[in-house]
Formats: sequence, structure tokens, C-alpha cells
Amino acid sequence: MKKIIALVICLLITTSVFAFDTGTKIVGGSVSYDSYKQYEDIDAINTFALDCYVGYFLMPDISLDIILWWQSVSQPYMYYKDTSTSTTSDILIGIGGSYYFGNIYAMAAVLYELYSSKCDSKGDTWTENGMFLGFGAGYLLPVVENVFVDIGVNYIMGLGKYSGDSEGDNKETDLTIGAGLVVAIP
Repeated sequence: MKKIIALVICLLITTSVFAFDTGTKIVGGSVSYDSYKQYEDIDAINTFALDCYVGYFLMPDISLDIILWWQSVSQPYMYYKDTSTSTTSDILIGIGGSYYFGNIYAMAAVLYELYSSKCDSKGDTWTENGMFLGFGAGYLLPVVENVFVDIGVNYIMGLGKYSGDSEGDNKETDLTIGAGLVVAIP
């Protein structure tokens, strides 16, 4: 237990000397690809995702952020043994803010979703729009000067009602744990 407390104290001391100055810009994000095959005799579900943000420090350690999360999924239509493919595109655009305590940060944002889905052979299309509230926290691990590995967690939850082809309350939630790259531009 004493070793854990000593480690936490060392981390707090080393992160407290680190600060982002007013006017600093920060660019961060991650890219991922996933191919998941549910059954051996149907095509795989392929997912490509891009999560990025740009921030500007309005005052020391407080940034205003513009956020873009995009995901594209290609999969067999409705998971049946069908030759057609369903393609979906999900974009979340938002604005938020982050507070940095050394290398540790917390963020909050309001996001707007633009979702569309299309089946190639059947001609079915679906669109959906919704509002979300997002929260996150993480740690910036220094790599070289002004370049960091961002290890963090994001949680988003739906707000209000859907619009587009969808109806009803937006009760979606999403929890993401991951890593990305961040560059600070003084």
C-alpha cells in the first residue's frame, strides 16, 4: 500500500510542473480499423473510425475544443446469409472544453449526430440525427517535446429526441477506452 501511495505522489508531483500556456493549440486524435466475422460463411463486419479534436487554450490549462468523431461500418445486410451489404456512416460534431491538471485532463462537450445507413442491393436508406452530452478524462504521456500519447476514456449519452427517420427519446450511451496521439503547438 505504501508503494502505491508513493507512486501516486510521484505522479502528482511530476504532472504538476507541466502546463499549457494561453494561446497554445492542441491537435489530437486516433484512427482505428476493426474486422469482425460473426459466422464463417458470411462476410466480415468492417469498421473504420476517426476521432479527432482541435483545442485552443483560452487561459492556462483551459481549452476550447472542436470535436469530430466519424465511424463507417460495412456489414452483411441484417446479418443474414444475403449477398447485399449494408453501409453506415456516423458523424458526431461538437464543441466542448477541457481542463488540464498537469498531464491529467477532464473534458465535457455537446455533440450533434448525423447518422445514415444504406443497403446496397435493396435500396433501403435510413437517417437519424440526435444530440449528445459527452464527458472524458485521460492522461497525456510525453513522448518527445510537445508530442503525447493520450490514454483516456470517453462517455456519451443521448439528449432529447431523435429526428430524421427515427422517432422517440435518445437514450443511447457509449463508453470508449483507448489511446491516441496529441501534438501541442506553442
